[in-house]
Amino acid sequence: MPSIVRPERPAGLAGFVPVLLANLFPLVGVVQLGWNPETLVVVYALELLFSFPLAGAKSLFAQRRSPSDRDGSTLISGSSDLTDKRGSVELVSWLPPVYPRNLPFATAVVIGAVWFVIMIGVVLSNVVDVGAALGRSGVLVSLAGLVVGQSVETWRDYVRDGGYETASPYSVIETAAREAFFVAFVLFVTPGITTLGPAVVFGLVVAGKLLVEWSGYRATQGGGGRLAGWLAGPDASADVHDSVSVPDDGPGISVPVDRRAAFYTGLVDVLATLAPFALPPFVFVWVIAVGVVADDVSPPVAALTAVAVLTLYLAYLAANVVEYYLAHGPLEYRRHGDHIVAYDAFVDEPQWSASVDVLRDVRVVPDRPVDRLFGTTTVAVTTGWDADDSERRLGPVVDADALVEGFELPVQTTDLDPVARAPVAVVVALAVGAVAVVVALAVGPWASTDDLVSGAVVYGWFVVPAVTLALRGAWSLACPDPED
Repeated sequence: MPSIVRPERPAGLAGFVPVLLANLFPLVGVVQLGWNPETLVVVYALELLFSFPLAGAKSLFAQRRSPSDRDGSTLISGSSDLTDKRGSVELVSWLPPVYPRNLPFATAVVIGAVWFVIMIGVVLSNVVDVGAALGRSGVLVSLAGLVVGQSVETWRDYVRDGGYETASPYSVIETAAREAFFVAFVLFVTPGITTLGPAVVFGLVVAGKLLVEWSGYRATQGGGGRLAGWLAGPDASADVHDSVSVPDDGPGISVPVDRRAAFYTGLVDVLATLAPFALPPFVFVWVIAVGVVADDVSPPVAALTAVAVLTLYLAYLAANVVEYYLAHGPLEYRRHGDHIVAYDAFVDEPQWSASVDVLRDVRVVPDRPVDRLFGTTTVAVTTGWDADDSERRLGPVVDADALVEGFELPVQTTDLDPVARAPVAVVVALAVGAVAVVVALAVGPWASTDDLVSGAVVYGWFVVPAVTLALRGAWSLACPDPED
């Protein structure tokens, strides 16, 4: 990945010569010294792939906020209620503070890495024996050196020398994504790539990496064209954020969010809204992995590969549950004078405030399964006006009466009407049918791995999203609004 060019390096082409030689040396080794191009292609691909988790880790410490109006060329976008979170947490004294608001960006690199594996895997599976290359000791040694080298560079330039102070999580992960996807795209669209051979593919990878390195270098020198500027990544945004206005009056009442209910609400929300639609790329990664390992994959290998991809998928979902909990679980709603203030007890900082006189569109949210299970209540309100208006969810709280009375919310009743039985029956039938298909897909007497792969693709891309939409629609119909 692009080296960090320090100000003391000479300007112009002379300062780029060391980077140029470092990237051309392996190419000379392939052409003149007979080095194995397949091994080097895999090493370079792993280097590009490693940029994603490294960028995710770096983004957690980025001190500047990401701009709300990102350019239209965004490849990876962290979008979550947590991105508006104020405050930071110091985990250990020898590391910079971690900003919870950056976690969605760190999580988003998982999807970026998945799509990169799909793109690069389509190419490499046709021109390189990846399974054999991964079994060579040189690849493992190179990978270990790569991890150690980039980790040391990150510690020195980003952590110790304060690079995190001028970085935003968006600029960190977007730069890494653009660089990796550019090289993958060059390989993906090159005509006749499957017949050119590993040596030519390696040359294209080196050429793409050189352009990426040059773009980063020119950016530090204040130059570069449109493509170089795009590859160099976005600038960090100005860290400008209005402070939360909190009246001087001490808190009259405080209604905390029920943390257990908040956790399970996040779990249900992720399973119902994110999990089905995040599944397709992971299914394709499994298909690519199975195709790369060998032409005819044995059932045990396919199963182990499926477990690895499933673990990554579940980790991605778990991270999103944590994001939801950090955004809502630690909140307390405090009354300061005529204002409601959402205070985060975890980072010890107010998150937003609004006058109780301007709260509008107030209603009890009727279709949260966790509220019905735990006896909690969630109230939706709109704060602000015009461009500053925002719909917020207060809760889930145990003492709904204290919330309504303490903040003078115009709610007639906090009691939820019983769930309609007919839509629930549809929900149960669809759920049982979906589970039955999953079981049949996993343990059925499939004739070959191809049947399992094709079944997983069809189910992951079409059946799961369709069933999920039907389940959500039926559940909404089953939960009448108590205000109606």
